Amino acid sequence: MSQNSKQILVSLALALGLATSVTVDGFAEEKAAETHDIKAPVINVVPASQNEMVATLTVTGTIVPRQEVAVGTDVAGLLVLELNADQGDVVREGDILARLDRSSLEIQLAQIEAQRAQAEASIAQSEAQIVDAEIAVRQALEALGRARALSAKGINSKMELDNATNAHDSANARLNTARQALAATRSQLQLVAAQKRDVQLRLEKADVRAPASGVVLSRNALLGGIVSFNAGPLFRIARDQEFELAANIPEADLPRLKENMPVAVRVAGMEDPVTGRVRLISPEITASSRLGSVKIALDRNPSIRPGNFARAVIELARRDSISVPLSAVVYHGKSALVQVVEDGVVESRKIDLGIRNDRAVEVLQGLNEGEDVVARAGTFVANGDRVTAVRVANEATGAVK
Repeated sequence: MSQNSKQILVSLALALGLATSVTVDGFAEEKAAETHDIKAPVINVVPASQNEMVATLTVTGTIVPRQEVAVGTDVAGLLVLELNADQGDVVREGDILARLDRSSLEIQLAQIEAQRAQAEASIAQSEAQIVDAEIAVRQALEALGRARALSAKGINSKMELDNATNAHDSANARLNTARQALAATRSQLQLVAAQKRDVQLRLEKADVRAPASGVVLSRNALLGGIVSFNAGPLFRIARDQEFELAANIPEADLPRLKENMPVAVRVAGMEDPVTGRVRLISPEITASSRLGSVKIALDRNPSIRPGNFARAVIELARRDSISVPLSAVVYHGKSALVQVVEDGVVESRKIDLGIRNDRAVEVLQGLNEGEDVVARAGTFVANGDRVTAVRVANEATGAVK
């Protein structure tokens, strides 16, 4: 091979090497540019914020009177002459609800008055008899003294002394009889006085009065009807127009309740809720149903009626605390986790939860206010991923904060 040919081959080899080097270097630079252009994925985050959290418990039940008063009378056999109240009427304590026929009782009272007058006359007669008997006893005693003096001197016979002694004993007996008759007549007068008080009391009860203020729930009395012991109360009154919600709740929820907890009660047929408070928590669980009862006192409202169905939302707790959306929490076994984004890196963090509602949940431990968490945790990213965080105010609307 000539010298020229060798030079040509060397030149071709150098040119081929240079072209290859340029091609490899260009490909590396292109790949580096592509790698540099790849960005971390964009993910929505929400800040852990301080909010008012409210824990509630919903129960259902029936409206009942807080205290029901039965109105009746123990005067049986009387006719109902007048009715002054009906179902739904508001009455005051002492109002006359019904009037009963008093004629038979007035006749009894007149008879008793006559017996009283007779007893008082008998007492006066017995007292006069006692005075006469006392005089007779005194005279007999004087005669006995004279007879004894004469008998001691031997002037009087023994028979005359015996007659004086017997006369004295007889006078004492008549005095005792008069005194006993007076005591019996006075007892009779006391009996008559007691009978009079009884009839007067029955006369007062002939006017059936309301024992307490409230609203009449029912009226069983009929105009012209005869009152009997077995007929039950004539009227039923809800005392002071106070009503409450009687509800049964599972035994597991009873320990969460306390007296005076605020309650919002929605009554069937009413648009606005009625406010109330927990008044009574049953100390006993029904063995067959495993339920306990709770009584919720309601604020006075003229639209409330006994028997209404109602749904109550009991406020168990209310406090300001850190919270995150429900979608930001994932569960691993029994542990709750949030994905915190710090410096563009995702960190799965265990937290302790508290109160929850339909939108958010309270974070008791594990998260500080202002830290960003993935709005929809566990869907797109995992622990250690690098992301581009975009803070939103509300994941549902996607509004940028």
